[in-house]
Amino acid sequence: MPKVMLFIDGTWLYYNTSKLSEAYGQQDFRIDFGKLPAVLAETLKKDLPAGEVDIVRTYLFGSYASNYDLRDDDAVQRRRDFFEMLKEEYHYEVEVYPINFMGRRLRKADRDPGDSFEPQEKCVDIALASSLLYMAAVPGAYDIAVVVVGDQDFMPVLQYCRRLGKRVAIASIKGSCSPELSDPRDEARVKDFDIIWLDELLPKLELKYEWHQLQCESPIHKGKREVWTTYHPRKGRKFYCDLCRQEFLKQKQEAQREFVLAFEAKGEGALVGNGVGSSLVGLVTRKFAERGFGFIETGDGKNYFFHLTDLAPGLDFDEVQEGLRVDFEIKKLPSDDRAGAAHNVRRHEVPETARFEA
Repeated sequence: MPKVMLFIDGTWLYYNTSKLSEAYGQQDFRIDFGKLPAVLAETLKKDLPAGEVDIVRTYLFGSYASNYDLRDDDAVQRRRDFFEMLKEEYHYEVEVYPINFMGRRLRKADRDPGDSFEPQEKCVDIALASSLLYMAAVPGAYDIAVVVVGDQDFMPVLQYCRRLGKRVAIASIKGSCSPELSDPRDEARVKDFDIIWLDELLPKLELKYEWHQLQCESPIHKGKREVWTTYHPRKGRKFYCDLCRQEFLKQKQEAQREFVLAFEAKGEGALVGNGVGSSLVGLVTRKFAERGFGFIETGDGKNYFFHLTDLAPGLDFDEVQEGLRVDFEIKKLPSDDRAGAAHNVRRHEVPETARFEA
């Protein structure tokens, strides 16, 4: 039975989902990523003599926004939750890389009309190509690679993959696939099967939104806690209804504005942050229990805002006290007049060597 590995350009697929929506005639069409590997394998089996395949791994490569305007925080968090869901529920191998938005809004339409800024994605294509070629060189890792891509840039790696004796199947979207990849004559010699068009598999790939009841666990929730939703929170994560999420976002923005005023009043100098996405250790210096947020100060005097929704699973906001040492990741850099933002705030972990020495 042939071993199959899937390699998905998640960023390309995300930005071209609108093409699938148009083809399906359904504006809010979404792909069910739980079904995607099985549907592609079923399609591929039709071209194999034995009619059976063994999917051994599914890799997805993507990106997420960092150092962005906090008004887009909910959208960014949902995307990060999506990546975590792929790993936890569907056992994808996920590699994601940050895109620095330099404090701007995510959508160009929401930015200043005169702002020529264009976000630059890094590493995604290279990571996919490297993994595809590396696994091709590992004896017995896979026999067939199914690559969900559309860019011409992948031509060389697909060619070299075939030179290593692996078969390649390409799954793509009509109108978003380069002619070199979709050419039925395959003059570039990049594939071993007819191209798989996702456009022709939409009924099988459609994500069905099923309404169900969940209990909102927000401390600021008003009214009946049981609400109807299509949202599925990650394992270990608390569920907050849409109204509470919106209120949380307002709280974050207000807290940031208050910090700006206080910071300016003290006449402090500029704050310079480390790289977005890097991990830091700090102390919780201020906590506003009734409003659900606080601030972390690092050893160099920099400050980072966090909200109760920024806490990692296993750490409840009630357990966070001033003076608690925590680990966190930088979500937004500090600037001249405001604190940075923290994400994935968790109790500080003492290194194994330190525990042994103690």
